[in-house]
Amino acid sequence: MKAMAITKFSGPDAFELIEAPDPEPGPGEVVIAVRASSVNPVDYKIRWGYARRLCPRFPAILNSDCAGTISAVGPGVEGFAEGDEVYAFAGGMGGKPGALAEYMAADARMVAPKPASLSFEEAAVLPLVTVTAWFCYFDRGDLKSGESVLVQGGTGGVGHVAVQLARWKGAKVYAACGSEKKCRIAESLGAERAFDYTKTSPEEMFAAAPGGKGFDWVFNTPGVFAIDASVTAAREFGTILDILGHFPKERGFQDKWLSFMSVFAGRPMMSGDRIADVGEILRKAAELVGAGALRPLLDESRFGFSEVGFAQGYAEHFEPTGKVSLANDLR
Repeated sequence: MKAMAITKFSGPDAFELIEAPDPEPGPGEVVIAVRASSVNPVDYKIRWGYARRLCPRFPAILNSDCAGTISAVGPGVEGFAEGDEVYAFAGGMGGKPGALAEYMAADARMVAPKPASLSFEEAAVLPLVTVTAWFCYFDRGDLKSGESVLVQGGTGGVGHVAVQLARWKGAKVYAACGSEKKCRIAESLGAERAFDYTKTSPEEMFAAAPGGKGFDWVFNTPGVFAIDASVTAAREFGTILDILGHFPKERGFQDKWLSFMSVFAGRPMMSGDRIADVGEILRKAAELVGAGALRPLLDESRFGFSEVGFAQGYAEHFEPTGKVSLANDLR
């Protein structure tokens, strides 16, 4: 099969078109004929070597997000058949080759039926970000109806899903975005109000929260860029949710007695723990898509697998709206 792979840690030009063996499904696995994937920050962090512990063996086929059709079913797999349209968060890390290829073998527990109303490209932008937001809210956290949430980066990859999941749960959802245009998009996704953080201070966001005393939850998706502002916007005894591992330096974190929870969605893939939770989350997400409670946000710029280096550079440096999608043009 054809695949885009890296043989060293480098910049966007590290990708090469290679020929690799067609994968065979082992026990509990399926093989997916890949139709689409998407760009996540972890992908280009692996490529640069910043997250080299996550890198598959060279030549490394990256990307965890996958949408396509089942082409083969391994022993012991139930509920899937050849030809099924699926989406998955199931490779591109550790010893597991990813989706930038014609075919990808995947643990069937990390695969779910594709939402019927979505195209392959639309479905492929959801897996990693949805699993991340779900673990933050409903596993590490315990978000309840009526609580207030501020999503930092409300139109980003994880952010646009975080806005919608919080709204679905019945929370009072607010967002912070980098432009008025993005604020309007966040509001269309379910935010009661969106702040342009280039014009609105964290102190003003704190005062604009329900009750005027800060937010119960602040979901920080941009990382170190917004972590201290997240502390300022949070209420006393509130919680900061984080996905990039940047602990606050703002003194208010201690003064307010805040809680801090950080989630790495790739943990099940790397540790082998709670793998089945991934597929279950994707099944629930598909139900939400069908009910109109969740929709993917795709940036207007589209790329093929053969252009993955350009796509990663765009995602890293040009602040896309939503996710950058990748269509498989290798087939």
